[in-house]
Amino acid sequence: MNLQGALLCRSSAFALTCAAVAALSPAFAQDNPSADQSPAQSSAAASDADIVVTGSRVGRKGYDAPTPVNVVGEERLKQLAIDNVADALNQIPSFRPINTPASTFFRVSGNIGARTLDLRGLGATRTLTLVDGRRFVPSADDGTVDINGVPSMLIQRTEVVTGGASAAYGANAVSGVVNLILDTKLNGIKANASYGISQRGDASSLFVGAAGGTDFAGGRGHIVAAVEYAREGGIGPCEERSWCTRYTNYVPNPGYNTTTRTSTNGLPATLVLQGTSFVYNENGILVGARKPNGAGGTITLGQQVLNTGATSLPNALRGRQFDSNGNLVPYQFGNYLSGILQQLDDPTQPYALGLSPLPLMVPTKHVSGTVHADYELTDSITASVEFMYSKVTGGPTARSAPLDAGVAIDINNPFVSDATRASVLAADPAITHLIINSSSWALGSLSKATSKVDTYRGAFALKGQLTDNWDWDAYYTYGQVKSWVGADNNRLAEWNSALDVVSAPAGLPGITAGTPICRTTIANPTNGCIPINLFGFGNISQAAIDRYIVPEWQTREFKQHAAAVNLRGSPFSTWAGEVKVALGGEWRRDTAEGDVDPNTRAGKFIAANGSVLPFTKTSVVEGYLEVAVPLLKDSALGRSLDVDGAIRQTHYDPFGDATTWKLGAVYSPIEDITFRVTRSRDIRAPSARESSPNATTIQLPLPDPFVGGTTSQFVVTGGNPGLNLEKGDTFTAGVVLRPSFIRNLNISIDYYDIKVKGAIDSLTGTAIANACKQKNLLCNLIQFNPNGSINTVFSNFQNLSKLHAEGIELVSDYQVPALGGNLNFQINGNYVIDLSTIDATGVKTQLDNWTGNAGSVTNIQGVPRWKLDGVITYSRPTWSMTFHGRYIPRALLDPTKIGPEQAGYDINDPNSISENHISARFYLDMTGTLKVNDSFEIFGTVNNVFDKDQPQELRLIGNPLHFDPIGRFFKIGVRTRW
Repeated sequence: MNLQGALLCRSSAFALTCAAVAALSPAFAQDNPSADQSPAQSSAAASDADIVVTGSRVGRKGYDAPTPVNVVGEERLKQLAIDNVADALNQIPSFRPINTPASTFFRVSGNIGARTLDLRGLGATRTLTLVDGRRFVPSADDGTVDINGVPSMLIQRTEVVTGGASAAYGANAVSGVVNLILDTKLNGIKANASYGISQRGDASSLFVGAAGGTDFAGGRGHIVAAVEYAREGGIGPCEERSWCTRYTNYVPNPGYNTTTRTSTNGLPATLVLQGTSFVYNENGILVGARKPNGAGGTITLGQQVLNTGATSLPNALRGRQFDSNGNLVPYQFGNYLSGILQQLDDPTQPYALGLSPLPLMVPTKHVSGTVHADYELTDSITASVEFMYSKVTGGPTARSAPLDAGVAIDINNPFVSDATRASVLAADPAITHLIINSSSWALGSLSKATSKVDTYRGAFALKGQLTDNWDWDAYYTYGQVKSWVGADNNRLAEWNSALDVVSAPAGLPGITAGTPICRTTIANPTNGCIPINLFGFGNISQAAIDRYIVPEWQTREFKQHAAAVNLRGSPFSTWAGEVKVALGGEWRRDTAEGDVDPNTRAGKFIAANGSVLPFTKTSVVEGYLEVAVPLLKDSALGRSLDVDGAIRQTHYDPFGDATTWKLGAVYSPIEDITFRVTRSRDIRAPSARESSPNATTIQLPLPDPFVGGTTSQFVVTGGNPGLNLEKGDTFTAGVVLRPSFIRNLNISIDYYDIKVKGAIDSLTGTAIANACKQKNLLCNLIQFNPNGSINTVFSNFQNLSKLHAEGIELVSDYQVPALGGNLNFQINGNYVIDLSTIDATGVKTQLDNWTGNAGSVTNIQGVPRWKLDGVITYSRPTWSMTFHGRYIPRALLDPTKIGPEQAGYDINDPNSISENHISARFYLDMTGTLKVNDSFEIFGTVNNVFDKDQPQELRLIGNPLHFDPIGRFFKIGVRTRW
């Protein structure tokens, strides 16, 4: 059997069906192991020793695990010409690709362009990532691991446990475990090189990698090493793709009366329109006026005064913008003007201001290397050492150009022309301020950020045999991550003061009377404030730019010490076989700390990207016991029945104690069918960001439902060292089919149900106050004054929410000889019954059947109802062709709204919307490989063969979690091995 067959036998489709491999076609018969061997054993010199599969600590053959184990092998990466194992994993329907270069383009964070893994859509923090069964140092505040930091060249396979596994591996294995297994027995040298580019000339990719291994010391030792370099060019702003320049967005229906909840124009409350824009312009758009003490009110776009003239704003001022000289000139408004949104825009707006020039896919590059050596100290004890280093660079990414909404410009501002001032006062002498919306897009994007993450990891391990039935292992690992993120352009809060410009009065020292100055300079002539002219393209002085738009930075350092010892063996046998036992203990200490630039530390930015992370330490000591007991073997009641149980006791400092457990069973009534079931209790430990003592208290005027009106309240936000462990309950049940009448067909179907209690979340102070008043909930998060009013609200992280993931996973494989070669079919599917969150106030957010986006580039979370991924490979001795297809079905644009095709649609409903579905998409990739000789092959790939755009109903930047943002993409490469 070839390596692909061996690895596929370890997938959840094959986890319990390796005996069926004995019936493989004659084309594979020469490599076929006996029915009693696991595929991993056969591919490793057919050893009779049991192996340890992910999700269990006892020695097993790969087919008897009660928890589904899906394997993505090296062969899949080759077939699809994938360079990064995370990209291969994120194609599997059970993953939600929440952090990739295509989905993190909008995030100015400590790890731009990271690749993390999110099983079941429960969040990457609830998916435990291991390397050779050992924890890996986190690379971000949320405790997640960036897969870029592990060289794909040396990854032999990835075992994915799609169910809770905290009893086996400890905290954070709530939705599952991803175990990256290195090829530490590699002999010889292999090398890969590839280059790719999109049909549109961007999204380039370059990969070069090599790995090698050899014996030393007469075969007592073995050493392997690998190094790789990868660079991805990314994609520029929205305008680089036609699907994005549709500028699809929500626009509130201007004909919908929110008071009476009725539509006056026959349209629903929310319109989904193409060609939308925000009402901003470099010149400054006049959106209202203000009179003394607010007399007459501030005229806003929401009242549509700019088009209709239905308010007290003088007719002469409606629909105007400023030119570069401060004169009022016409502004062309679009249709359906509502708030700051409209359809179409003035020709002077260069693009969707407020959106561009954000990159659609962030550039990344990484270099990584690993050295691993084993040495047999004695015939029964082997020592190993390992060192791994990676440097990952992400960016640049960016925020949009500066936006200033509702800026009050004094009528006597010297940048307002005399002609404009005269016309305004002639229309209404009581006007004191003009209200404008402005986008200073001549300045380019804000926060042009790049991150650099250096990861160091070392390991020392011993393993040995005590007796024929007992073996042991022990290890110590140390990992360290140093990250830096720098953003070139961010606005200081002084920018807002510099917008309030007046003419200098006589008598200010060193300032000529009549010179434009900041109003604050009158009281403090030496404050250095430089006035800003918002009128006209490029009229902000370079001196003002240099003063108010400055760099910022953030640093992080994460350290992890871990040590463990494990013992496993068989103390005795029953009538059905050996009872297997595994027990052990683990100690771990994680620390995190980070700093920021002085301006961020002092709170001087309008919107800072970085944050201080005070020193945070988490220590854990835990021990576990796992027992596997066979109860049936070739009996009248069935072919086999095995029961497996595990328990782990954990003590966290500072989060307290927890007991996690697992109970599972595997039953085969006949050889053709196997049933499996598992129930487990799992936990997640708070991350450094959540448990940080970095809580901030600010005083705000907020509604107070206990005394009525608005009161001054202290609001605590940020970290909370007093958090508890999250608790999860997982149930899985499945069936594995290997019908003897259809040779080489293997199918597994597994049901999963994961419930998380005490999920860490935060709520606004107002939401907490209302929940306490109306539902008698969360009152413990409020401190009251003696008169009954609110004094303090704790809006920092708390164990508040509930999460639920329920669904069915399908994995299947079929191999058959055909046309002188071999055909291999693989299908992965996932059907989501429910994916939802319930916050502490009882508000439920449904995330399933949702492939739309929320319109905000920082909030894309939903998953389709179901998803299919299939691979078909036809191989001959000298060449092969692989076809990879994935299907995303039609789903909702917004689960909180009701569209025309949904039950209960009513245009008078405030939740009504003109369109509430996202079209389906099918993507096809093709890869061809030509074997030149036994040690050299070339390959070529076309991804997205039909050049499918993202669905037109998606808002703004689309949804890169599920839909391809690149388009047709070409890659060529070579592989060699000798």
